Amino acid sequence: MKYAPFLLCLALLIFANPPSGAAQDSASVPSLSGSMGSTTIGQEQFYRISMRPDIPIGAWGVALDIELFINSDGDISARGWQFGSSTEALDSFLRKVYYVRYGKAEDLVHVKVGALEDVRLGYGLIMSDYRNTLQYPGVKKTGIQFRLRDVAGTSIGIEGVVNNVQDIKEGGALIGLRTFATPLKKLEVGFTYVVDLDQYSGLLDGDGDGFPDAVDAFPSDANLALDNDNDGIPDQTDSDDDNDGVIDIDDESGYNADVANRLRALNADYGDAFPVDTDVKRKKPFNKSAVGRDRFAIAGLDVAYALSDAEHVRLKAYGQVALLIDDNDELSAFAAAEQGLFPGDRRATGWGIAAPGLWLNAGALDGQIEFRHFRDDFSARYFDTLYELDRARIDLSSGRARSKDALLGGSEPLSGLFGRLGANLGSYMYASAAYQYLAGRDNPQQELLASARLSSALLSSIPRLTRARAYYQKSNIGTRLSGDGIKTDGFFEATEDTFYGYELGLEMNSGVSVLCDVRYVFSRDADDQIRRQKIMSIETVFTF
Repeated sequence: MKYAPFLLCLALLIFANPPSGAAQDSASVPSLSGSMGSTTIGQEQFYRISMRPDIPIGAWGVALDIELFINSDGDISARGWQFGSSTEALDSFLRKVYYVRYGKAEDLVHVKVGALEDVRLGYGLIMSDYRNTLQYPGVKKTGIQFRLRDVAGTSIGIEGVVNNVQDIKEGGALIGLRTFATPLKKLEVGFTYVVDLDQYSGLLDGDGDGFPDAVDAFPSDANLALDNDNDGIPDQTDSDDDNDGVIDIDDESGYNADVANRLRALNADYGDAFPVDTDVKRKKPFNKSAVGRDRFAIAGLDVAYALSDAEHVRLKAYGQVALLIDDNDELSAFAAAEQGLFPGDRRATGWGIAAPGLWLNAGALDGQIEFRHFRDDFSARYFDTLYELDRARIDLSSGRARSKDALLGGSEPLSGLFGRLGANLGSYMYASAAYQYLAGRDNPQQELLASARLSSALLSSIPRLTRARAYYQKSNIGTRLSGDGIKTDGFFEATEDTFYGYELGLEMNSGVSVLCDVRYVFSRDADDQIRRQKIMSIETVFTF
């Protein structure tokens, strides 16, 4: 099994190259690209070698991702090549699939399995810009996206998304469905339901011991997890978990009753000459195995009417409404501490309406504008670009977990506007921006999204440049603690709700290019300071 990855890559290389001189349609023949370069996984840097065959078969398309990871010591990592159990075997198999698709987005039937990006249901009030590739290639999720139109010859259709099929077995998948119908020629009605069966599924647990990697001192060993004093000795074998120089004999020390009683007797006989610790200060970090699931859902209705359906100008008037559906998360302070959760969580309630709205596609322009009114805890685009990170986060100072719905504020009613505009700027680039401003008695709820990419026409006129794209996103502007701990964050100050990055491609030679993909996400460290995490991939890509 040691050389299986190399043999598989070689077999794919032979298979994916048609005989020289063969006259074939480039759109219907297999192709193969390979890449090598550094990538960040967690806090560790790996060298990654990848082969990606793209195999079209009629209306089908299959893209595989066969990869090797080499660590800083020069050793080949077992990541993606573990077959010790059925779960590991399935995960290793799914990591080899980048995507499988049937049909195209505009066809009557379109299905895609694997990497998902820019997923939107309806007009985006509930789910918009969602992606399951935020942490790729370190974390691969095998999602499902589908859209079926005119089911059984009717005017009814259905579309949906599953973030990760591996999560279904554990009961923690994100699932979204939307049914839509056109009872009249220009009228469309849709119903959307999105549910996260367990928001804690977003906390990575590499060894499956229940303790997320963020609090697991031994994330690759399922038999070890906690190290309260960070001295490298597991708590279960450490006689002094709080590193105060005194032997621990409390109930969680690991000693059996007979040994603990003998130690107490020695302390009774010798006093301060043989001290013992019966009140050890230990963190109680989050353990998924000891906590129930945290389910959260949003249901919504949308209605749209086509004002213009001309070839070059398409204009719709629409409205949408959505309702939060949450379970009762409320715990006492003691129960929350025992389960490694933050206190203060509760059942989230509220609803939001976006109406009237206009949706435009007109030549070089596309966009939308809508009036919004939100009540109680409701927030737009709950399932967004950062959702896979925001589903649940760990506070590193305490080890406690907090799900995204626990951050919903229960504020006063908010009203305002949301607008989005995208434009092809001549033959140079495509740029888009979106902004939300909702006002109430307290701080306004603001959100900013922007992106730009150079057009293929402009790229062809710039020597060596094959790709150039940048993007920026920030939500909850003005309501979060900034990096210095002061509640004065602005549009471009980093908080947990900030996400930005860029992609660059440079051609080095015919069939050889370098691709750089850099993403930045943010979290708070143990000192309550904003920490930036850089997810970077620099690859040399070969197209055969």
